[in-house]
Amino acid sequence: MQTLDCPQCNHKIDLNVVTCPQCHAAQGFDSLSGVDPDIRIKNQRLAIWFSLLLGGLGLHKFYLGQHLKGSLYLAFSWTLVPMVVGWVDAFRTLRMTPFHFEQRYCKRVSQGF
Repeated sequence: MQTLDCPQCNHKIDLNVVTCPQCHAAQGFDSLSGVDPDIRIKNQRLAIWFSLLLGGLGLHKFYLGQHLKGSLYLAFSWTLVPMVVGWVDAFRTLRMTPFHFEQRYCKRVSQGF
């Protein structure tokens, strides 16, 4: 696991973390004046709406980058079980704090060359 020092509090943090868990300072944005092309930002409200309306097809899982789970939702959509699980996912995402949502779904994309 690669770590780096937070520029604000010098706390050791994981390279893939968007914000420091200690001081909540954004990481990697200062070099590009607020835009880091390696971070995939996700919208929490959009994920909730996707899971409420189209959760039976797994659209919210595809949006959040969980393609295998989204494929399973899509494969079993004829059973209507993914629709109910999508509603549960919407409720869980609704109760999640924005900070926790960012830590979980807004990850830095690794550049594999």
